[in-house]
Amino acid sequence: MVVEEGRVLVAPTSSPLNVEADEVLDCGGKVLYPGFIDSHCHILPSGLDLLKLDLRNCATRSEILDGVASRHRSHPDGWLLAIQYDHNKFADGVHVTRDDLDKISSARPILLRHYNGHCSVANSEALRLAGVTESTPDPEGGEFVRDVSGRMNGVVLEDAHEILWRATPAPALDDMIEAILRAGEKMSDLGITCASDMMTGLFDIETELKAYQIASSKGCRIRTRHYVQWKEVFGPKGVGLERFRELEAGIEDKDRVKVCGIKLFADGAIGSATAAIYGSYSGQPAKGPVISLNAVNTRQEGTSGQLIYAPEKLKAMTMTASDAGYQVAIHAIGDYAIDLVMDAFEATGVPSRHRLEHAMLLSDDQIARLQTLDCFMTFQPEFLLRFGHVYRRQLGEERASSLNRVRSCLDAGLKVSLSSDRPIVPGDPMDGVRSAVSRPEGFVASENITLAEAIRGYTVAGAEANGEAGVMGSLAVGEFADFRLGS
Repeated sequence: MVVEEGRVLVAPTSSPLNVEADEVLDCGGKVLYPGFIDSHCHILPSGLDLLKLDLRNCATRSEILDGVASRHRSHPDGWLLAIQYDHNKFADGVHVTRDDLDKISSARPILLRHYNGHCSVANSEALRLAGVTESTPDPEGGEFVRDVSGRMNGVVLEDAHEILWRATPAPALDDMIEAILRAGEKMSDLGITCASDMMTGLFDIETELKAYQIASSKGCRIRTRHYVQWKEVFGPKGVGLERFRELEAGIEDKDRVKVCGIKLFADGAIGSATAAIYGSYSGQPAKGPVISLNAVNTRQEGTSGQLIYAPEKLKAMTMTASDAGYQVAIHAIGDYAIDLVMDAFEATGVPSRHRLEHAMLLSDDQIARLQTLDCFMTFQPEFLLRFGHVYRRQLGEERASSLNRVRSCLDAGLKVSLSSDRPIVPGDPMDGVRSAVSRPEGFVASENITLAEAIRGYTVAGAEANGEAGVMGSLAVGEFADFRLGS
């Protein structure tokens, strides 16, 4: 392969090349691959999480509380923030509560973030600092969970969880830059050369885009692509479309840092029983009937989980971003939410432009409809490796076994890419590749894909999902010469 000014001049070939080069890299018999493209992850949060208490190795309630108490003693000041909390590992599956955390400290705010990023547990001081009282109503698309007496128990779901995290101290610009550099280094070490941040604007859209550009100028080892939260642009407190376009235009090196689209959430996650599904979660009743969704799919069945927006509002928000010329990426894990997202994409008139993120619960009918819509789909096969116990507890063995129907979607000709959603999982693409090629025990093997398909999902298909087909991903002539070496 011949590379000139960072781009492929002569594509990889097995034939000897009679060229003079300023520098020659001998791969030593290893295989040359395109760099991995993680088309759905969270870059800045990954770097910031390195400073928080990590509870991923805690399997019991007592281990969680002991870990928090130890952190409280060793780091006594400010908010005590923890990540990778998972109540599904407990024998009874019952959450830690605010009272449990208050026993560690009632004077200091403590907040445990669930591994899935859609749920947290707060102590009383954290609730107070977030302005939450017993009379605070549930936000649209969220819930302050209460015990049988009606008292808040500290568990907060979806938009209620966001209210708590917005109350925590925002990182300064220098902290953001350092976090991006740290995250980029770790991802590059795994062979990732480009990553799509799926929640840019978590703290402040202008500061974050500035931080990414400065990090890039300081040598960030990955290209970053950005899907900005809808509310940060179009919401009542957003910067507005005109200012957002100015921010986009002001990015100097768009080869390194680029805005690709707008991000929305349709539902929650399976682990916190907030993914919007037909039927019920194990041991829980369905909330109520869904009479009619659309002309294609009419069902009368109970639903469970949490819709972040009412169906018509989701459709209107999607159309607003689409009409402004942006690709829209929508998080939808449950089959009920997926139907609503397909309705929204169809309403834009250009469904093939947009992205369906996760799509973990899919029926045959939905796959057939997706063929018509021709939208992009992004799966996270590493989820099956890390969270099988969660899915079986929440959905039961049979329903959980068919999650992530990658094989069926590829056979239907759908546009499928693979990604990590880090820091939800560690995010080594090879773990994702292995999980896609040989699904972990408990998941049907009929949805396995080939090694070549999995590699494509993390390279060419990732570029396509980001709207950069022919720009990177295959080491074809003219593409970025982003590559890695494998055995």
